[in-house]
Amino acid sequence: MENPISKLALEHWYQVLMAAGLFLFLLSGAGLLEEFPTLPTAAIALGVFFFGMGEWINHPIQTGLIPATARFPGGVITSHPRKARPAGIFFDVLGLSLIVFGLYKLIV
Repeated sequence: MENPISKLALEHWYQVLMAAGLFLFLLSGAGLLEEFPTLPTAAIALGVFFFGMGEWINHPIQTGLIPATARFPGGVITSHPRKARPAGIFFDVLGLSLIVFGLYKLIV
């Protein structure tokens, strides 16, 4: 049986944030992080996950055509420039709020 983690396509930093946040949230919920309080750790992990999700929404794939010239044959260019969207901004704010809340609960 193959490892399902090896099939994850973590091509961008925001996808890595989502995977790390979900992994830490599951570890915290299972009680495997005994050194850290559960509520702040879970809040920070969820915040990292939601921030990564917001940035994934804000970085949609965009494709454009490059016209052919005498020196360049032309072609297709694909990139992920940041384009802020309301849903992405919502998840960014939610994620940052959860991170701040978790850090506050961890310190106080």
